[in-house]
Amino acid sequence: QLVLMILWVKGQLFLALNSNTATDVELTKINTLEFSSRTLISNIDTDEAVTAGYNFTVGICSIVKDADAYLDEWLDYHLVAMNIDNIYLYDHSKQNYLKKWYKNTRNHPLYRRVHVTPWGHVQINPQMKAYNDCILRFGRNDDLPKFLKLLNRMSTKKMDYLALIDVDEFFMPRGNYTSVHGVVKDYLEPYGGALVVNWIMFGSANKTFYKPIPVLKRFQYREEAPIGIIKTIVKASDFLAVRNPHAVHVQPGKLVRTTEYKGAIRLESKTGASSKASAASPSSALLIYHHRYLSAKEYDEKNCIRGDVGQRLSVKCNIGKQRSYTREELQADGKPLHLAATSGTVFDESAWKLLCDRVPKYRAFDDALSWGDYT
Repeated sequence: QLVLMILWVKGQLFLALNSNTATDVELTKINTLEFSSRTLISNIDTDEAVTAGYNFTVGICSIVKDADAYLDEWLDYHLVAMNIDNIYLYDHSKQNYLKKWYKNTRNHPLYRRVHVTPWGHVQINPQMKAYNDCILRFGRNDDLPKFLKLLNRMSTKKMDYLALIDVDEFFMPRGNYTSVHGVVKDYLEPYGGALVVNWIMFGSANKTFYKPIPVLKRFQYREEAPIGIIKTIVKASDFLAVRNPHAVHVQPGKLVRTTEYKGAIRLESKTGASSKASAASPSSALLIYHHRYLSAKEYDEKNCIRGDVGQRLSVKCNIGKQRSYTREELQADGKPLHLAATSGTVFDESAWKLLCDRVPKYRAFDDALSWGDYT
């Protein structure tokens, strides 16, 4: 039955790619089905939602590559401090480096809620395809086509809502909110569709190279205000297709909203990756603390040696000088300024304090005498 299903999918892909009537959305949904039989059966589990006080579940979909140095911290923060129910990692290393970690954590009280799918074999649009696969396979959706219902039945406890973020991005509730669930309950559950959350950029704190200290401890200087670039939390049953790594298409009759106020409808840019509303960067309920840069050497290595997911070298790399672009170079070329590393101007330790409060083992790093950082 599994072989027949895969053959059927490949046939549909061939027809779609050779049809003049297939829409971009249809192609995107079909293209995501580049899974293999080992991917289909890698995550069978029966774990339950863990967040008390809510009648819905929230999960995270993320594609990872060379993120091992800070992965545990990111998982601890979202599983414990944010009470995220399940996390679905798509391992884009060709060597499937997370395979052993996944096998060794199936009985772990916390990390058993993390599910790993090998994804190194997907080379074209791997991030968009991972997000599509994640929502269709792990999201709660009773209206899927018959051939996709088999995938959905074989997966773990279904997630009602799924956030599409990277492992250098940390949710940060604002105001009276203490979890992502609380924001979803007020800003997304009553309306359905999707909710966008704005970035606020954290700088390098003038650090030069890597040191084994948590991200949230070491990099605590951010920019003054959020920017218009967003990431998305989508209700799985209202999902239609991934538009790009930042945005999604939702079912007809459903809308994408912001946290500007309850029920606020988003006015988006052409690509959907940013907002163009007068209040483009609402920050009263939830933000994403984006730790893109880290130290100067880490940022250069990521951009000019390892490359981004799905790309040999990053667009952030000045290839001639073998380093990341400076702000001045980006400005001269008319490229987005947020691609250049900054040191950050506003001290903000709120995410670190939240992590230490809810995961006490991290308090050891607050001993300044033992963890001096002179880089």
